[in-house]
Amino acid sequence: MMVLFAKANSKTIIEVDILGMPDYSYIARDKTGAIERGTMQAMSERGVVDALRTQGLMPTSIKPAHNVFDFNVLANYLRSIKLIDKITFIKNMSVMIRAGLPVSKALRILTVQTPNPRFAKIIADVSRQVEGGTSLAESMEKYPNVFPQIFISMVKVGEVSGNLEQNLTYLAEQMQRDYDLMSKAKGAMTYPIIVLVALGIVGFLMFTLVLPKLTATFVDLNVQLPFMTRVVIFIVDIFANYGFFVLIAILGVVFGLLYWRRTDSGKKVIHRAVLFMPVFGQIVIKINLARFIRTFSSLIKSGMSIVEALDASAQVVGNIYYKKVINDAASKVKIGSPLMTAFKKEPKLFSHLVIQMMEVGEESGTTDTVLAEVAAFYETEVDQTMKNLSSILEPVLMMIIGTIVGFLAVALITPIYSITQSI
Repeated sequence: MMVLFAKANSKTIIEVDILGMPDYSYIARDKTGAIERGTMQAMSERGVVDALRTQGLMPTSIKPAHNVFDFNVLANYLRSIKLIDKITFIKNMSVMIRAGLPVSKALRILTVQTPNPRFAKIIADVSRQVEGGTSLAESMEKYPNVFPQIFISMVKVGEVSGNLEQNLTYLAEQMQRDYDLMSKAKGAMTYPIIVLVALGIVGFLMFTLVLPKLTATFVDLNVQLPFMTRVVIFIVDIFANYGFFVLIAILGVVFGLLYWRRTDSGKKVIHRAVLFMPVFGQIVIKINLARFIRTFSSLIKSGMSIVEALDASAQVVGNIYYKKVINDAASKVKIGSPLMTAFKKEPKLFSHLVIQMMEVGEESGTTDTVLAEVAAFYETEVDQTMKNLSSILEPVLMMIIGTIVGFLAVALITPIYSITQSI
């Protein structure tokens, strides 16, 4: 949606976006030196400068306008931009450019069509920069949190080579496959996480509200209790008397671990531990391999050099140890070493199949095609593993639940049986 702002002392009209962007007051001079004042909506002061210069004006002062606080603006700013929003944007832009539309016009259309207000504002700002003469890749680079390095790299190569539409198609395909892969992984983990969370809630309520009444009976009998029963009574007393503090401690540990896993030390420990976990370790390895190989293959196909493709691909993988090996490979290729040199040193992370196919692709000059087939293989492997994950985890979860229930049953039934026998 667009609005026209007319300047009080000029016939110049500036078209700006009204999707919740902040207002800026400006003072500018035209070619004759006349001073003009007005208000404009933009993502930043730089956006105001670019918009004014396209109108032939030279800004001399730009300040944020004093507006009443708008909760809708804050909500739009905090709204996340999902991967599916970016995929839709890239697909639509590729189709429009293929149809012959200029990049700037395609961006203007997508500004209106994009349902996410925050993303729409960013596209609008990118559109204004492109209209002002900035390349699409440079305009996107100002939003690194929205457009990752692989995004920028493929767009830049496409603009230089004149194959922007084709590169956007490659990018959309790669991002779609990445989205599907991660969706399957998250979907497979939903069931066990829900079961474990429900088990934790039920356990907390039992130890806080139900079991204290039962264990109080054993204490009142003033008899010698089995060791397991005394352990249960001790735990129940802690929950009954300090339940609030126990809950705070549990939440503190959970949030502490979540924060720690984002730090460098936390990533080193957790990412290494995950790789050696039974079942989950192989899943993580296959997912990282599939994402890296698919991305690397797409970047080479788009015309990017191997070194640049490796640098960009390293940003896609989630595990820091994969990231380190890929960055090392880029450094070695830069000085003339074969592609698979760095990968051979990490057989745990990169299978013999991957290294062998890289060697075949490098010798035959068909690295992108060969790696695309390897990526498809690992994507199929991940898909199959995720389908079987529920059947693998169900018995494990049942064993955990059964062990806890069995321990409580023995601890609570044993003293009852002993008391009955003595009577």
